[in-house]
Amino acid sequence: MVLTRGTFALLVLALAATSAAAHKDHAKKIAEQSRAVQIAAQHPRAAARTIPHPMSPAVHEAVKDDLARIEAEAARPWPERLADWVGRTHPFAVHFPLALFPVAWVALLLVRRRKGRPEDTLRALVVVAGAAAAGAALLGWINAGWSLSDADPLLRAHRWLGTLIGLLGAALGMWAWRQGPAIGSRAMSLSLGAITLALLVQGWLGGALIHGMDHLNW
Repeated sequence: MVLTRGTFALLVLALAATSAAAHKDHAKKIAEQSRAVQIAAQHPRAAARTIPHPMSPAVHEAVKDDLARIEAEAARPWPERLADWVGRTHPFAVHFPLALFPVAWVALLLVRRRKGRPEDTLRALVVVAGAAAAGAALLGWINAGWSLSDADPLLRAHRWLGTLIGLLGAALGMWAWRQGPAIGSRAMSLSLGAITLALLVQGWLGGALIHGMDHLNW
């Protein structure tokens, strides 16, 4: 089974594009917040004029609107709330067809070209997924900056869990490449299950960076 460098590069870039975009959007938000703080520090009087008093009518009305919205959400029938919650899992779901269909196609082409066995398809999937995981982790570091610690705890967790997934994915890919029969072993099954669970957590963290920690609240 031969995997060209060009094929690896295209797959890595395609699978990592969404993750890199999420990092970029979050970094932009942080930059905008920092800029707002700097402007407020340079012009305290102007900032004071733009921030309403806590007891002002505007703040009172805003609080009333928020409370009314929360009460309306809680009063909705549970099937409607369930449908809304399921719909908010869309960011998780889109990654599976985007990744699996192209990789399955490439794996099938490789197996047909080499006239291999069905096990070779699984092997190719793990190898390509491992390369893509390592590439996505590297792009995440490039996009978020080479910092060992982040002020934002969500970004910090997302960075290091993504790094762990990238390292584990690369290790599994190398294992599948060098030890073909290991693809059907119990250890490989457990390892793939663990990385799948880690990816689900990583997906929640990525959504929280863009949409807030309550993006999947019931």
